Amino acid sequence: MNKDSRVALISLSVVCFILLYSTVAFYVMEEGEKGKKIVLQKKLGDMTAEKQELEMKLKEVETLSVELKARLKTQEDTIADMTKSLGDEKDANTANLLKLKSHEDGIKAMEARLESEIAEKENLVKRITKLTEDYQSIRSQSENENKTKEETDKKAKETMEKEGVSLGTIVVDRKTQ
Repeated sequence: MNKDSRVALISLSVVCFILLYSTVAFYVMEEGEKGKKIVLQKKLGDMTAEKQELEMKLKEVETLSVELKARLKTQEDTIADMTKSLGDEKDANTANLLKLKSHEDGIKAMEARLESEIAEKENLVKRITKLTEDYQSIRSQSENENKTKEETDKKAKETMEKEGVSLGTIVVDRKTQ
């Protein structure tokens, strides 16, 4: 064979080899790309599933956040109502304490007045007792004087009947005695 045919044959072999190698390389690359594509599709599917799961969790968290905000608002409203109610009760308690203080002051004033009236009553009872004693004493004296007068009148009458002396004379005599 001649040199040119050999070169042509070698060239042709090299070209065939290159073509075969390129074909195999393209096939391997294509298969590799298919594998990569499958792996990427799996990753994409996993990531999509993960994204959907995260979106669901995000929705759950947002729902929970809304619920917690609603509960917080309700609790804040309850606290505000309880604070207002406590303030109202404090005001009512203060008013009741003022009324109680007023009533206590009134009771103290009435007790002082009662003590004053009791003291006045005791003084009046003492005076009545003294007046009663004086009355009894005067009455007793009056009764004694009445008895004495009756006795004197009786004696004067007896004397007058016996002696014929007038009553005026006996009274004068009695005053001189």
